[in-house]
Amino acid sequence: MEMKLNGVDEADIASILAVCKTKGYAPETLDEELEKRGYERIFTYDFEDEASWDDDDDDEFAPIERFPHKHRFDDE
Repeated sequence: MEMKLNGVDEADIASILAVCKTKGYAPETLDEELEKRGYERIFTYDFEDEASWDDDDDDEFAPIERFPHKHRFDDE
């Protein structure tokens, strides 16, 4: 399912799963097979690679102001 959502062809999915039946379904094994076929890694992420960090995504949205759960009444 994850490979389908990331645009991997059906034929490539079938061949990757066939290889993983013998090697095992470890995330590293799946990603190695994806890279051999020209796809990007899906199942593992290198947290040490700072170049892959994309901090600009959060800048597109304005902060959300939360509403209080209870009504506030001012006695004046």
